[in-house]
Amino acid sequence: LGEFVSVGSLIATVIDLKHVWVMAYVSERNLGKVKLGQQGKVMVDSFPDKEFIGKVTYISPEAEFTPKNIQTKEERVKLVFGVKIEVDNPDQELKLGMPADAIIEGGV
Repeated sequence: LGEFVSVGSLIATVIDLKHVWVMAYVSERNLGKVKLGQQGKVMVDSFPDKEFIGKVTYISPEAEFTPKNIQTKEERVKLVFGVKIEVDNPDQELKLGMPADAIIEGGV
């Protein structure tokens, strides 16, 4: 409080937790099974008996190495494609930064 900020500095971030997304990482082998608009199920440890339903809204046009925050070494060395699954979260149960698992319709 009471500090000056430079022009262009970020002073606040506003987040709408009613509409969140999960970035899933899909191998090249499974990428052909993923289409825009496809249904996805998202699961988190905080709600083990609940599936949050969403849809695929973005498929990365280029491969990348699996991000370092993925849990196993075996998974981190693979080339993957980022797939964004948008999920309605009306009760705001899903929070920013929560680890999640996702299944895309068709078993991916």
